[in-house]
Amino acid sequence: MKVKDFITEINNTYPDIDKNEVASDDLIGQKEKSLGYKLPNSFKTFLKEFSNGIMLLDAEPIGGVGEDDDSPCGSIFLASSIIKKNIINIVPTKETITPDRLIAFSLYDAMDSANHFWVFICDKEYPNNEYRVGLISQYTEDIVVVLDSFEEWLTVLWNANKDFDEAISVFHSMYKTWEEREDLLRPDWRRQG
Repeated sequence: MKVKDFITEINNTYPDIDKNEVASDDLIGQKEKSLGYKLPNSFKTFLKEFSNGIMLLDAEPIGGVGEDDDSPCGSIFLASSIIKKNIINIVPTKETITPDRLIAFSLYDAMDSANHFWVFICDKEYPNNEYRVGLISQYTEDIVVVLDSFEEWLTVLWNANKDFDEAISVFHSMYKTWEEREDLLRPDWRRQG
């Protein structure tokens, strides 16, 4: 789903959704300069045409650009500011990356009140900066789920929530049971019990 289609769909379905002010090109440019990376065009469209940060569908806290108080969920940031490891495993693809090449955009797991978060994986140049996205486990500090882009992430979120009254996060929509999620987030949890 293209980001503009998502914006149209969500605005039509939830006309009273609680949005933040939109971001300016200048504010986005300042954030890109401080991060050292260009943001995906789809994410910039989201920030400029929908909301500069939002608790999206009561399930995903999307960071904005600017100061932390410019967005209801805080500002996006480099994962290296909170990750302790020097090398992050991208488990599904058996790759590695340094945390200074990961930009956190969904800032915690609202469904589990946990500190798992989604990042843009800035591992190489992509057309329109449409990086892959990954979920970092708070337990292992590794990326345990990978999607092709922010637009795929929005598609998963929208498909899981558009026809339901109860909010569900991207991760919960992909892995329905607690055991499935724990197997990814804490691979050794079964041995600890």
